[in-house]
Amino acid sequence: MAGGAGRMTKVFVVETSYLCELYRVPNFSDPKFFASLRTRWNGEREAGASFRVPVGCVYQLCDHIADVPDGGKRRKLAVQVATDVRSSVENWMPWLIIPSDGVTELARFVHRFASDDGHRELGLTNSQIVEIATGLKRKYGGVGSYQVHIWTRNETLKAYEPDPEPSPL
Repeated sequence: MAGGAGRMTKVFVVETSYLCELYRVPNFSDPKFFASLRTRWNGEREAGASFRVPVGCVYQLCDHIADVPDGGKRRKLAVQVATDVRSSVENWMPWLIIPSDGVTELARFVHRFASDDGHRELGLTNSQIVEIATGLKRKYGGVGSYQVHIWTRNETLKAYEPDPEPSPL
């Protein structure tokens, strides 16, 4: 028991499927379930509950947003998530991202994800691959014959490869 006077503290660890419901991600949410979930979320928050979101679930949520066929809806969702991640980093609201190591970097990365149409089509995980590859190219590209390739069967992701592979699989 915590919170004084016998009041129990509730902590909810929120998985990707519930995040998809809360953000109403097309093809990953059910309008009937949303109403119940939103009512419960608000009630638990008002009662003092806190919510934890594993960092991997933020990645998965953004990957599902990347699958939204409507570009306008995809952008709106990406910006909404970026805003909430920034708020979570700065104010622990609407949830706390766990583990918190590197979460400030995550907030910047999700913001870039929300700002770049190409990255939103890739999803957050693949966008990170592009960021890593281009960062390595920036860092070591001037050193000898250093080349950076992305091994993937995803043609959209492959197009972001810093150095086109002469004979990709």
